[in-house]
Amino acid sequence: MGDDGLPIALRLERWSDGASRLKLGQRVSARIRSLKPDQGGAFVETRDKAEAFLRLPAGHGLTEGQLIDVTVLSEARQDKLPRVSMKETDAESFGIDFQDNIPVEDVEIGDEQVEAAFEDALSPAVVIPNGGRLRIDRTHALVAVDIDSAGRRGKGSAASKALQLNLDACDALSRQIGLRKLGGLIILDCVAPLNAGSRQKVQDAIRSRLETTGFPTATVLAPSQLGLMEMSLPWRETPLDERVLDERRELSDESLCLAGLRLLERTAAKSPMDQLVLELPERAMTWLEGRGAPLMATLSDKYGHRVSYLASTKRAPIVYQAP
Repeated sequence: MGDDGLPIALRLERWSDGASRLKLGQRVSARIRSLKPDQGGAFVETRDKAEAFLRLPAGHGLTEGQLIDVTVLSEARQDKLPRVSMKETDAESFGIDFQDNIPVEDVEIGDEQVEAAFEDALSPAVVIPNGGRLRIDRTHALVAVDIDSAGRRGKGSAASKALQLNLDACDALSRQIGLRKLGGLIILDCVAPLNAGSRQKVQDAIRSRLETTGFPTATVLAPSQLGLMEMSLPWRETPLDERVLDERRELSDESLCLAGLRLLERTAAKSPMDQLVLELPERAMTWLEGRGAPLMATLSDKYGHRVSYLASTKRAPIVYQAP
């Protein structure tokens, strides 16, 4: 949680990840599958068939098929494999010490504040404190962020109002970087006018906020004459949208199913004696009966015959008392 009591980072762990998903900071054994001198490293494979890329110096002396231990420096994203290192690197040396310094809070299923944070992190636009919105567009090359001042009210000169809006936008953006698990090149299109002093204040503000949310090594440039502020952050975890959404930018079959199961858990806790029905959209039900079969078995052990499941043509899951 940040100073304002709002979540500044989200941790998503799913039973379906299994051992095949390489996680930031994890130390695992791997086999060198193929050396790629032209790419400056090698492709490795863990015992659980997870693949990763290992950067190697010239003259490393390793051979294909050799067993080694590696540390995960960054997780998979889009078409990028996880990146690993042979060094038994501690978290601090590659910039993830914040995960131990920031308290991690376990919350009840369906916690409203956490649900709101997930909704924010998956939305293309978010509200800026004191008015206005941030539009966040992630492309293959960079993350572009635009400030929309619509609905913003303030007093003072145009320059002072622009400065305050840009500072508030820095607050919102630094939080979204943590929630969405963003990295790489990020460009914020600041609101004009900005003089030299204002540009310095905005640069200092985003750098300070990024440090408090766990990015002390971020490179931040002052806004240019055109108002574009560039920052470069290390990639760490898989971006949240890649883990939750499908290629249509809708909840994936698994995410939709798990949303229904969370709703079921909340309802069952409030009505411990009721017979309940969970209706899932057809694609979510198909996922549950297939890949989610072990999860269904666990729920059966927990609830017995109290719960039944139905496929539905509705777009969202619903839970109701059985007739």
